[in-house]
Amino acid sequence: MKLPVFLAFVLLTLSSTVLAGSLFTIPDLSAQATDSYVIVYRAQDHVVAFGTESERYQNILDTDAEEMDAYALVTIRNDNGLLQATELGEVVYREGRTLIVRLIRPLRSDFVRSDVFMVQPLVETRAPSAPLPIPITRGYDNAVADIVASVSEDSLISITTNYESYLTRYSNTDGYDTACNWSNDRFLSYGLDSEIKHFTMQGYDCQNVVATQTGTVNPAQYWIICGHLDSISPYTQTDAPGADDNGSGSAAVMEAARIMSEHEFEYSVLYILWGGEEQGLYGSAHFADSAATAGTDILGVVNLDMIFYGPTPDDKAELHYNTASTNLGVAFDAISDTYVPALEKTVANPPVSASDHSSFWNAGYAAMLSIEKEVWNNPHYHQTTDIMANYLAYFPFGTNMAKAAIATVAHLAVPIETGIEDFNSAATHGTVSMRLAANPVVSSASILLSIPTTGPADITLFDISGREVQSFSETIPGGSNLIELDVSSLSPGMYLTRLTFNGQSVNTRMVITE
Repeated sequence: MKLPVFLAFVLLTLSSTVLAGSLFTIPDLSAQATDSYVIVYRAQDHVVAFGTESERYQNILDTDAEEMDAYALVTIRNDNGLLQATELGEVVYREGRTLIVRLIRPLRSDFVRSDVFMVQPLVETRAPSAPLPIPITRGYDNAVADIVASVSEDSLISITTNYESYLTRYSNTDGYDTACNWSNDRFLSYGLDSEIKHFTMQGYDCQNVVATQTGTVNPAQYWIICGHLDSISPYTQTDAPGADDNGSGSAAVMEAARIMSEHEFEYSVLYILWGGEEQGLYGSAHFADSAATAGTDILGVVNLDMIFYGPTPDDKAELHYNTASTNLGVAFDAISDTYVPALEKTVANPPVSASDHSSFWNAGYAAMLSIEKEVWNNPHYHQTTDIMANYLAYFPFGTNMAKAAIATVAHLAVPIETGIEDFNSAATHGTVSMRLAANPVVSSASILLSIPTTGPADITLFDISGREVQSFSETIPGGSNLIELDVSSLSPGMYLTRLTFNGQSVNTRMVITE
C-alpha cells in the first residue's frame, strides 16, 4: 500500500520558465507564448495569459502572482459548483463551466465536492491556433463495420464490473495497482506490446498502462484511444467503485484492444489507461509532455470518460474538441454516423478541459473527448453509488458510445483488409426523401428525390472533414425526380449528401470509387 500524501499541486508546465506577473486576457485566439508571457487557457475567441502584460492585453484578471501554481483550473457541473469552488480561493476568470481560481491555501489531493467536476493545475498550453490535418481519404470500410459489429455489451459490462470489484481505484491505493496489473495482463493476452509506465505524482509513484499495436505501413505515426483508470469518491481509500467514472471508458479501451488486435492497420494504435486523472490529469500530462519533447508523431487522440449514463431523451454523446482538433471532432461525428447511426451526438460549446484529452491540447496535439451528455446531471458522479447496477437500464447507449469511438479509431488507423461495400442509400424526413440509385458511384450519381411541391431544392456534398465540396441548386417539380449529379471532379472517398427543401433536410452517404 502506498501511503497517501496530501501536498499542494505542483506545476506541470511544458515550459521550463517560471514567470511572475499578471493573469490577463488577449483578444486573439492565435496568440502564442512570448518571452514575457505564456498561454494558459484558450477560449473560443481569446486566450488567457500569465506573465508580463503586453500592449495586446484586453483585461487584467489578477496581478502580482509569484508563480502559475498560485492558480488552479476548475471545471464545475452547475452554478452551485461556482460557490463550492470559492472554498479553494477567489474566482478570477470564468468561461462557461471553466474557472480559474487563485488559491488561498495548499490544495489537498482528495478535494471532492458534488458540483466541482475537476480541479487541475494551471499549465502552459502550446496548442496550435489552426485546425490540425486529419489523414482520411477512404469511404465505407467493411473491416471497420466488422470491428464495430464485434463490440460486445456483455464484455463491456463484465470488464467494468471487474474494475468496480477492486472497491477503490484511487491512484495511491492497492486497488489501483491491482487494476493496472490486471489490465496490463489482459493487453498482453491480446498479443499487444504492453507495459506499465511509472511517473511521480504528489510525492508517490503512480502509473499508466500503455499497449501498442504497431502499424504495418506507418509504424511511427500513432492514433490513441484512451481513458482514465483511477476513481474517486468522498471515501477515496475504501469505497470509490467508479463504474461509470471511469470504468466505462477503460472498458471501451480494453474492448477496442480485444477486437482491433485481431486486425492489421496501416498506422500504429496506442491503447492507454491513465492514472492520476482525478488529482489533475497527471498521467496523461506526463505522457503528452514526454511525447511532445521526443517529437512523437501522434495524429490524434480519442478520450473516453463516462459513457454509460444515458437517460432518454438525452441519451447522446457530447463531443469536446478545441480549434486545433476541429477536423478530428468532425471526423468522429461523420464516422460514427456511418457505422453507429443509432448514436445521437451534440458538440459542446465551449469544450471543457476537465479530462485527459486536454493534456494533449496543451502539448499541441489534436485530441477530443466523447462523454455522456448527461454527465453534468449524473447523480452517481464521484459517489459510492457509481456502480454498474445503476447503468444497466440505459444500454445499449453505453455500447453505442464505445462503438462510435472504436469505429473512429479503427477507420482512421486504416485496416489492411479494407473493402468498399455496395449498398443503396436512402433517407426520408417529413415530406422530403432522397435515394441514391447506386452506391458506390464512379463519375455520375443518379439521385431520386421527392418533394411535395415545386420549388428550389439544394443538393450539397461534404467530405468527411465536413468541408463543402460540391453543390447543386435549381427549381424542381413536385413529386419524384431523377437528378444526375456530376461528381467526376471529386476524389474517391465517402461524402455526406444533403438534400434541402423548404427548411427540411435529409442526409445520405455517397461513396465515390475510382
